[in-house]
Amino acid sequence: MVNFRLPLKRGSKEKGSNSYPFSMEKLHFLMVLFILLNLQFPSLLLLSSASTLPTKYFINCGSVSNISLSGREFVGDLNVGSFSIGPSSAISILTTNSSTDTSLYQTARIFKSQSSYDFDITDFGFYYVRVHFFPFFSGRTNLADAHFDVSAFNFSLLSDFRIKDNSNSPLIKEYLLTINAAKFSIHFTPREKSFAFVSAIEVFLVPDKEFVSDELDLITPSGLSDYRYAGVRSELLLTIHRVDVGGPQNNDSLWRNWIPDDDYLLPGESGKTCVPYEGTLNYDVNGANNYSASDLVYKTCRELNIEGSEGSSNYSKLTWAFDVSRSAMHLVRLHFCDIISKDASDVFFNLYFYGNFTHMISTNNISNLLAAPLYYDLVVESDDSGFIDISVGPRKDSKNKTAYLNGVEIMEFMKGV
Repeated sequence: MVNFRLPLKRGSKEKGSNSYPFSMEKLHFLMVLFILLNLQFPSLLLLSSASTLPTKYFINCGSVSNISLSGREFVGDLNVGSFSIGPSSAISILTTNSSTDTSLYQTARIFKSQSSYDFDITDFGFYYVRVHFFPFFSGRTNLADAHFDVSAFNFSLLSDFRIKDNSNSPLIKEYLLTINAAKFSIHFTPREKSFAFVSAIEVFLVPDKEFVSDELDLITPSGLSDYRYAGVRSELLLTIHRVDVGGPQNNDSLWRNWIPDDDYLLPGESGKTCVPYEGTLNYDVNGANNYSASDLVYKTCRELNIEGSEGSSNYSKLTWAFDVSRSAMHLVRLHFCDIISKDASDVFFNLYFYGNFTHMISTNNISNLLAAPLYYDLVVESDDSGFIDISVGPRKDSKNKTAYLNGVEIMEFMKGV
């Protein structure tokens, strides 16, 4: 089931003087023209809607300085504005570490007792929350010695948490949740005889009110898809995988990091990277939009290598294995964009979980154009193996007997405290 849908915007009418009389016939003509343009070029609406990016909250913890990073302004939390901080202290690195590519991680905030960051929320909806950790030495304090819990909205974000002393790069935990309250708090609770810390925080509204549906198909460990999961929007989700299949590492408009799929593709799979698409993507109002993923995700893919398989009645599958928590619920988002066909009706193929057929994939159900991005959302329950296996394979009744995949995101449902 395709989760995404974006309604068309309606035009507005304003009062004002007009030197030239405007007939009802002309007005009707312009309205019809506007509707036809929207139908013919729906991506124009999507592009215009994607022009506004979030401006808050981006917090530089333990600092008085503001830091600009990739289009975000991280505000020093000593300049408290529309957020507040509980009992805590600031700490700064004594010697600048040249291995870090930003001064964002030169300070941190320490909590020696339970405390929190409290944010004023003016717009309700889906929010990304990112918590950054970068341990360093400062005097007698080694942030790598911290041992603590983090929670929000009665959900456990991190439990019994210790961070490894890795001086090369920060650890960033990303969550997706619905906020429908005027206040949002992130609580830090040190374990006995220890402390908690945080280097930076992001809390920002996703500019898409229909980002995730509340009810989705449920895939069980046996691969069955006869059930539905209701209440997805009430869950708090932890991002554990975000993969650009067949493409390079890249970042998108919401500062999400996509990594290549090489480490997840099972050895010996008969796949090949697609020829990168160089044209303009045909975003459709019923498919994905500019906030779903980077253009590069949809302009790259991995497809089944069917060379030499003509005449064979058996077609192989492409399979990826993703490490996950055992016996847990996950939101799995699969990105598709047909950049390999010559006609929009050439390719439709099968999607499998744990080796069992679950859905038929056809971008023609969304758009009659090629290079039209879309995604499928499903709730997948993991088994005891600690892996979720995802496969795509061709159908015998497809004109072009191949299969492809552009991107994968997997988010774990977090448990209550």
